[in-house]
Amino acid sequence: MSRILIIEDESSIAELEKDYLELSGFEVALEEEGNQGLKRALEEDFDLLILDLMLPGLDGFEICRRFREVKNTPITVSYTHLTLPTIL
Repeated sequence: MSRILIIEDESSIAELEKDYLELSGFEVALEEEGNQGLKRALEEDFDLLILDLMLPGLDGFEICRRFREVKNTPITVSYTHLTLPTIL
């Protein structure tokens, strides 16, 4: 079974992602804070990281940078805080 780590501080988003992935047969772990997420990603083996960019502690960019120094696991970036002014 493939293991996925979701690092997301919005619990409603994290739970929704987790539910869909588990229904598809994946084993899913959640972390809500950047430092803890990076620690877990480095200590355990996952097949995919789903990473929010806006996190308390370390932001997603820094997690990505530090993680890539050690591992080459695929990362999907999730950014749900876009608004029209942000896009423009």
